[in-house]
Order: sequence, then structure tokens, then C-alpha cells
Amino acid sequence: MRKILVVDDDQVILDLLSTVLADAGYDAVLATGADAIPANASPDLVITDLLPLKAYQRDTALAWVASLRTRFANASVFVLTAHRAAASEPDRLGANAIITKPFDVDALLARIDDQLA
Repeated sequence: MRKILVVDDDQVILDLLSTVLADAGYDAVLATGADAIPANASPDLVITDLLPLKAYQRDTALAWVASLRTRFANASVFVLTAHRAAASEPDRLGANAIITKPFDVDALLARIDDQLA
């Protein structure tokens, strides 16, 4: 079973994605922040909000994605954010995808399936 780490400070998003990913056959590991990520986590894909940001700042967003890429070198990274400015970044902040909130669950699952295929 493919493992997906979801990092978001919104419990509603964590609950939603936990159910959606489990129903789709994925093993979801949930964390409310960097400190809550299990030390032994080894996901195939990371879905993350831009947690360090209350207001969009490109440098902070780049550093957050880079830290996840360093920690989970073999995993794809999807940014799931309400910061519309992030979606217009031509380099996707170093992530494989940027998905804006609110999001379509079926479209998200299709992107996950494509990425993990």
C-alpha cells in the first residue's frame, strides 16, 4: 500500500484527506506540523500546506518545500494551499504540483494516482 504523508494545520483538511485517501486505498499519515511528523515516516508522496506562512512569502515557501524534499528525498511533494500567489509560481516552489484550496477531491486523487503510477 502506498503511503501518503499529509501535513496541514487544519484538522478538517486532515480528517477529509484521511478518509478520502483511505477510501482510495492509500495509507495516510497525518501531521499538524513539522514537529508532528513521525520520525520514521517514509512516504511515497507528501501533501503539505505552506505551514510556516500566514501571508505568502516566496522565500519561506521555497525553504519549506526544500526541507521536505531533503527529509523525504524519494517522495513527490504536492503543495495544497489557500495562498493563490503560490499557484502562479512558475517553478511550483520546487514541488511536483501546487493545488489551491478549495480543491476538487476527484481531481486531487487523479493527480495523486498519476504521480504514483
